[in-house]
Amino acid sequence: MKRYSIKIWITRCFLLILVLSALLSAGANLYEAYSSNVRQRESTLKSCARNVANLLNHHWKLDSLIAPPDSEVRLEAQTLLRQLCISYNLDYLYVYTVNPSVPSRYYYLVVSPDSDMEETVQDNLVMKEIPAESLLPEEEALLEGFGDLQRIILDNRYGTSMTWLAPYLDSDGNICAFIGMDYGMSRIVGRILGDFLTDMIPFFLSLLAGFLFLLFLVQKRIVTPIGRLSASMKRFALDSAGKPEPLHIAPYGEIGEMAMSFEKMTEDIQAYIRNIEALTRDQLEINVQLDVARRIQNGLVPEKEKLKGNGFSISAITHPAKAVGGDFYDCFLLGDGRVSAIMGDVSGKGISAAICMSMMKTIIREKLLAGLTPADTLNAANDELCHRNPEGLFVTVFASVLNPETGELLYANAGHTYPVLLKEKPSLLIPDSGIALGMFENAGLQNHILHIPAGKGILLYTDGVTEAVSPRKTFFGTDRLLEALGNVLYEADAAEEAVLKVRRSVNAFCDGSEPFDDMAVLALMVTRPAEQSIPVTLDAFSEVKKTVFSLAGDTPQTRRALLACDEALANIVHYSGAAALSFACQMEDDVLEITFADDGIPFDPTAVSRSDREFETLDSGGMGLNLIRQSVLSMAYIRKNGRNVFTLRFSLLPSA
Repeated sequence: MKRYSIKIWITRCFLLILVLSALLSAGANLYEAYSSNVRQRESTLKSCARNVANLLNHHWKLDSLIAPPDSEVRLEAQTLLRQLCISYNLDYLYVYTVNPSVPSRYYYLVVSPDSDMEETVQDNLVMKEIPAESLLPEEEALLEGFGDLQRIILDNRYGTSMTWLAPYLDSDGNICAFIGMDYGMSRIVGRILGDFLTDMIPFFLSLLAGFLFLLFLVQKRIVTPIGRLSASMKRFALDSAGKPEPLHIAPYGEIGEMAMSFEKMTEDIQAYIRNIEALTRDQLEINVQLDVARRIQNGLVPEKEKLKGNGFSISAITHPAKAVGGDFYDCFLLGDGRVSAIMGDVSGKGISAAICMSMMKTIIREKLLAGLTPADTLNAANDELCHRNPEGLFVTVFASVLNPETGELLYANAGHTYPVLLKEKPSLLIPDSGIALGMFENAGLQNHILHIPAGKGILLYTDGVTEAVSPRKTFFGTDRLLEALGNVLYEADAAEEAVLKVRRSVNAFCDGSEPFDDMAVLALMVTRPAEQSIPVTLDAFSEVKKTVFSLAGDTPQTRRALLACDEALANIVHYSGAAALSFACQMEDDVLEITFADDGIPFDPTAVSRSDREFETLDSGGMGLNLIRQSVLSMAYIRKNGRNVFTLRFSLLPSA
């Protein structure tokens, strides 16, 4: 974009003002010159008209002018009138009468300083009746008695002229003729321009001198100081570390104040730069230390963790709100085949919370590895934290130990968020929670027992999950958490999928917002027994029967369940077209769960009701499905990884 200096802008503005002032003054002066000339002419020509009237009254009569051109009377009249014409600087002086009824004009005499022009006009006008379309308004005004002098601008074949008409009155005061006095417009304009230039040239020269003097002052007091100030600013922008050179600007007026402010600003900026450089060095050191602390914390609490063993699977993640945080988890094997899972949350965030977290995680791990129960471990950790807690921090912890063989989970809760039970319909586990660690001595935490069936699990988390905030300032909450965990039991690795679903749901809910609190999630699953591959034949039922009896015993309830399984197996063999078939069986309290998985055509037995089949076709599978419905406690179907997964659950309680 094209830029102009302030000097150019000021010069242009002054020139514009100069031109406008000159034009306005010229217009006013020109108008005044014209008006003055007209007023002067009017006064002069009134005198001329009186002189002509006196000559007509005292030397000749009007009718005596009607004589031959060479008569003595006409020659004398022409001579005297020509002298008046020359004396008053007129182009023409003439006397004429009008006949309003025709209308017409009759010129008695016309004289001019120019003899040739006079001769031409006399030949054309004098002593002749000159018809006219109408009388001039000025002539009519004089006839009606309005004024004693009228001015007219006329364009005729002799050129443009200014004509003055005066009435010639008889002794009774009636108009008997008109006295006409003509000025050529060129002479009038020349006189007006002469007067105009005489007045305007001194004015314009004085205005130009004032403009040049004002421009000099602007250059000295405004343009030059601003130029110095601008150049100093540019140099300071390129090298803010260097001290600016003195501006040598007088410390008065707005520009002087600007210069003083700029010098003060440069001193402040240089001080700020020195402070920022010092802070940057300190912040760099702090960032290095935080990075080391983050790596140390990742060693203690990895961002991702997986632990699998005989009968269990654990997956965990953590995400601190800052470089380091106070949320932590831990999972490790105990010496007797059991596994421990811990979730904790230190109050606050940052370095202090991370240091307290490291201490508490180490204490809890050591106590559990030493063989203490979760409650005894947390009570001992509470005692140590109460004695070594200068910052007054507190910690919520959920500590648990799982026996994978029996599914028994021994746990204690020190004020931590309620875990989620991972089952077909996830729900919250709401135990009697104790107080957070570090608040009071003698916390008195108690152990609790939870039986987790195979294929089910528990999810531990910190409040950074449920208290995650969306851009609309709403909390994530437990309802969204339970909804996110709806179908994790059907995933290949349910523990890992559970924590990933929680993280994805929270991230989508926050929609890019900065996390307000640390977040950690851990899922512990009791794994299902391994599937057994069986042939896609009816003979495979013997293997199903053997496995069920070994797990649940030979009872009427198990035989009824096996009857339903026989029908389900027959449907798969006869109608699915499967090439591969597997079978799994487990117990959950007094409920037997049996699952068949095949790679046949998709078919959902739970979606077919009795009314869907005609009576004649019930022998092709309808009777078997009805028998299964009458025997099961519940049944479920899912199409997963190209396989039909059909799960039957039977109650093993004796019938009432």
